Amino acid sequence: MFAALEAEFAAIVADGRSVAEKLESLIGLHAKSAMVDSFSPALTAIVEDAAKTTEQKVTEILTAVGKL
Repeated sequence: MFAALEAEFAAIVADGRSVAEKLESLIGLHAKSAMVDSFSPALTAIVEDAAKTTEQKVTEILTAVGKL
């Protein structure tokens, strides 16, 4: 996930758009990064919970990210 954010950052910096357009994209990227930071501890806790089955973990993760 972090590698994708880094790649997106590099692409924004390297593209030929105006500074204002790049800034707008960087603000959007910051929001994505903040979301990843907020989800990271919860996702780690779900994955490391030995009392849950894989199916339960997948369901909880999909629910947490709004895909279920």
